[in-house]
Formats: sequence, structure tokens, C-alpha cells
Amino acid sequence: MERVIALSIRAGLSLIIGFVIGAFFLIATPLIGTLMFNPPISPPMWFLSLSVGLGCGLAAFLCFFKPESDHKINGVTLLISSTTGMLGGYIGTFLSNPEGVRNQRMVASSLTSPDVAPFVYMGVLLATVATGTWYAYRLWTYNED
Repeated sequence: MERVIALSIRAGLSLIIGFVIGAFFLIATPLIGTLMFNPPISPPMWFLSLSVGLGCGLAAFLCFFKPESDHKINGVTLLISSTTGMLGGYIGTFLSNPEGVRNQRMVASSLTSPDVAPFVYMGVLLATVATGTWYAYRLWTYNED
């Protein structure tokens, strides 16, 4: 029972922190392109979705990270969470309609915009499910309490 509770707490934290960090990456990516380059560049939507997915994956890694585990296990956890987060962000581009957007920077400045919200939702959900599955496998197979 305590394993289920531990997995549930980590998954819930991963969802909450993933939404926050994903929204931060969603807002910070166009700002970096605007503030660091002269003339300002606007990143393409596929790059925006991958960076948001990477942020969601890093949040999932932080929530399922166990410092007492082997470095190889933590490396696999990082690889799984970041890859599935970026995959989820990329899948979110197909759920939205970024082609009909006239000004990408205005859309990317708000998480509530229907054109960029699926980047965050899919990145968080896929990264949490995949990393939680890996954590549950380790927990029940190798008794990593």
C-alpha cells in the first residue's frame, strides 16, 4: 500500500510541477529569441513544442529522481523522461492548429491559448506516465523503497 501511495504522490507532483515548468519554458523560449538576438528572431513552433516538452520531461525527472540509486538508473530515468516529454510536446503540435496562427509570439505568451496548451498537456502527461511506469517497475522488481 505504501508503494502505491509513494507512486501516487510522485506522479501528482510530476503533473503539478510539470505544468509550471512547461509553462515557464513556453514563455521563456520566445523571450530568449527576442532578447538575445538583434534583430529579434521568433522560434518556429516545432522548436517551441520541443523545448516545452523538454521542460516537462525535466520536471518528471526531478519528481521521480532517487539520489541513492545507481547513476546508470538515474541516467535511464533522465533519458526516458526527457524523450517522452519532447515526444509529447511534438504530439501536441498535431492536436493544436499552429498553422492558422498569424502571430506566433502573441500565442506563445499565454498558456491558456488553445494553440499552444496541448504542447504542455501532452508533454506532462506522456512524461509522467512513462517515468512513473519506469519507477513502478523499479519499485516492484528491485524493491527500491
